[in-house]
Amino acid sequence: MTQTRQRGVNVLDPAQLVRIEAVHRGYLFQHLYTVQCLLSAVALSMESVVVESDQDVEVQFDGRRVYVQVKHRKEPLAWDDIEGALTHFGELRAVHKSGQRAGDPAFLIVSNAAPNGPLAARLAAADWPGDVRIDWPSADPEKRSLPAPQSSLIEAVEAACKMAGDLPFSTLAPQTLVWKLAGLVSLAATGEDANLDHSFRAGDLPNLFEQLVMQLQDLPLPPTPYRVQEHEPNLIAGERVRLIVGYSGAGKTSWLAQSAQHAPGTLIYLDVADTPGAALANAVAREVAGRLFQAGGGLGQILLPGASGREILQLLSRRLAERGKVVTVALDNVHQLPADDLMGVIQSGSDMRFVLLGRPEGEVSTLEAILGVTREALLGWAPDTVAAAAHDQGCQSDAATCQRLIDLTGGLPLFVLNAISVAESDYDGSLKQLCADLAQSAHTREVAQDLILGRVFDRLPKVVADVAELLSLCEAPLRRTEIQSYISVAGGFNQANFDRALRQLVSQGLLQVFGDDRIKLHDAARAVGKGRLLLRGDESVKAFRESLRTVVQKSLLESWHPAKLSLFLRLSGEVGRLDVLVEMATDELFHEMGVWPEVEAYLEHGAQDEAVPPDQRIKALDGLAFADLKSGSDRAALWLDQMEALISAHNLGAEEQLRVGMKRMNLLAGKGDRRGAMRLVTELTPAVNDLSSGHQRVFWYNVACAQLALGDPESAEKRVQSLIQDYYKLIGLTPEMVMGNNAPELQRMLKDGADIDDIKHLADSLDVLAKALDAQNQFSPLARVHALKFYDLAHAPDSLFRVGQDLVDQFVRNRDFDGALNMMETIVLPQLRQWKIADYLISVRSQYAVVLAYCERYSDAEAEMERLEPYKSGLPPRAQGELESQRELIARLRAFGPPPKWVPPPGLLERLADHFAKPDRVRQTPARESKRKIGRNERCSCGSGKKFKHCHGRAN
Repeated sequence: MTQTRQRGVNVLDPAQLVRIEAVHRGYLFQHLYTVQCLLSAVALSMESVVVESDQDVEVQFDGRRVYVQVKHRKEPLAWDDIEGALTHFGELRAVHKSGQRAGDPAFLIVSNAAPNGPLAARLAAADWPGDVRIDWPSADPEKRSLPAPQSSLIEAVEAACKMAGDLPFSTLAPQTLVWKLAGLVSLAATGEDANLDHSFRAGDLPNLFEQLVMQLQDLPLPPTPYRVQEHEPNLIAGERVRLIVGYSGAGKTSWLAQSAQHAPGTLIYLDVADTPGAALANAVAREVAGRLFQAGGGLGQILLPGASGREILQLLSRRLAERGKVVTVALDNVHQLPADDLMGVIQSGSDMRFVLLGRPEGEVSTLEAILGVTREALLGWAPDTVAAAAHDQGCQSDAATCQRLIDLTGGLPLFVLNAISVAESDYDGSLKQLCADLAQSAHTREVAQDLILGRVFDRLPKVVADVAELLSLCEAPLRRTEIQSYISVAGGFNQANFDRALRQLVSQGLLQVFGDDRIKLHDAARAVGKGRLLLRGDESVKAFRESLRTVVQKSLLESWHPAKLSLFLRLSGEVGRLDVLVEMATDELFHEMGVWPEVEAYLEHGAQDEAVPPDQRIKALDGLAFADLKSGSDRAALWLDQMEALISAHNLGAEEQLRVGMKRMNLLAGKGDRRGAMRLVTELTPAVNDLSSGHQRVFWYNVACAQLALGDPESAEKRVQSLIQDYYKLIGLTPEMVMGNNAPELQRMLKDGADIDDIKHLADSLDVLAKALDAQNQFSPLARVHALKFYDLAHAPDSLFRVGQDLVDQFVRNRDFDGALNMMETIVLPQLRQWKIADYLISVRSQYAVVLAYCERYSDAEAEMERLEPYKSGLPPRAQGELESQRELIARLRAFGPPPKWVPPPGLLERLADHFAKPDRVRQTPARESKRKIGRNERCSCGSGKKFKHCHGRAN
């Protein structure tokens, strides 16, 4: 497991990501400060502003030049941060003194953070250079000659926007102008644009501002706040011709308007919806010429009498290339244009960039083929974004509901916002209730996607629409051959019609194509297609579901995937196959997949239906009891009572009695009823001895769990140690073989025929061992690390997250904060990204925020908690309280700092590994390593080289 998930970003090296983010924060802070200088140039009588030349920023006044070094720091500014800058200031001072550069020099260090104590003392010293000044937000404003710095990037944006708001551009949002200027500053810093070449002259700024306003006023303003979609395309990257395709509501124009604010080059926007194809070249030529060539600046030489639009575009394109200008022309609603006319414009403007926005209809497919470009799509909002939008509208949403809404709408912004609006007005703010109705097409008010995509379905040929409606039942991507098998049985379509339908659905953007030739109807289209399919009647739909279930079952046997399992379970319930559900509900691994909500209601109904055979009813009750025991629900006792009644009424066998007995034993132990739990151990032991060795191991594992719950960790440890040895033998591994290997390597090392249940039970036993050692104050990280590997190998994500979080807590308790962070970023967070189990999304990420705070990354911790805040209203009261407690803990850590980090004494981890591999040895823990008391002035035994009183002695 080499990849990690960092706040929604997949990275190989989290530390490298932190460094990269710090660099970009510094550059953005510098560019925003430069924007403030540009906006105040006239008021402060500047002659020019230079970026990234001899210093970060250079401001030329009449007879005076100020060299500015800009610093963005999370901690107070220190001498080490500026020492190099002062050396360079000395070199520049000498250049001015020698007469090589005119004017009097002055030197300024601008920082978002105040100087720390030692640096403040240097500033106050008599030998501090008189021409060097440091400015920070709370510094003396009387000494300033340039704009004041701000404490954060957000405050820097707000300050720049306030300055921009004072300019006479009432129709343009100040924030839009600020971000466009920041993009130009970034471009000037690269030296790529010969017209800028690092420098902005004050006399040119009014015209520059006018040009930016002319560009941006034609674009619709992006929504406020603009919410970024997943993996949004970069406007200024990629091929010369880009094709952005999506339905109405996908946010194409909003994306363009938002991206244009940050793009450094010139962007010209035209909505060509009502433009005749023959007039397109003239329209584009007129706009480009009017924007970029002022009267008297060669415009007459370009707009020659009698020249066609394409000829003018060719001349414009050459002239722009000669001037080194990069121009992007964005054309909206290109699906309404003839492909030949659009191609003519693109070929004529051969030195321009084009961004084409359109719906997946008309001649978009032709454009794609002729231009040789691949259409790009906006992928919709992520769960965090949906949660934030719902929270702003006063709706309640948990993580699972936000993901469900994305599944139903494709995450397209218009569809999501419309659904949230309906939830607010018709469902008392409950997104969960709305999603339940949307999934069954039972909502009473027509939503935007019904109207928009309904019209798309209406325009499809009947054969194509029929295929799309049948595909609406399939929520997981399947191979093309599997889909064809389902469609041919359910709809009777031949190969030719099937292929034709798929081609047209792809061209219409209704069908998504994944790797390995897997396909699926677009999520937003599924909801609409399913509503239309339901109109065919219950019996027909049930037959379609049965056909699909058969195909999915076969697909699961060939290649397992959680999404296919979830679909198979839902279809089994919908067609009444309780026998399948109860068989799976008694399998422990089934409860690990996060699909329990899919089948719980079916099992509850079947368990109470006396027409269902008793062996199926008792299995349904067994699955319900197991789930409620895991969650700590009091309903477990009810299910166990019903199981015992069925056993008595139908004289069921020893295995059923063992199932209910073990669960009853753990229920009593959890309530502290030692006598009741031990009585069951005594009663069940004789029956267990007559069963298989596998049944016996499971029973004694449950006894160990009961002993642990009853406060007897020594007995639990002893009992589970022998089970661990047995399970290792069964799968053909040893603890030494596990060291340094992860699940993929261990998979190849397993004994032939190793049972997946034995792997899961080994992980369970290691988990119990870790808990027993915890209860005895023993340091036991390897037990949980090995348990994690086996849970990963067994595809048991629920246990993996639970044990992973326990391990992180263990590292924190032992003050190994770096170990906790590494465990989060290399194992727990990547697994959360892979499995997407909503039940753990909040708890894992909030724990991650706390670990970040222990590692003194307070801003990152607070930002992660802010991202989780919109989910809070959808959580139960206890979870809300835990989230608030973690927020308070992070605030305390920022105020008072974390305790000193633990550093392992030399050789400790090796001894722990040796002990874990040979558990029969006498244990030694770090606390018992040395009986001699260490003197406070002696070197600490951890190997840090510090005195004990300055290292681990600080905690005593």
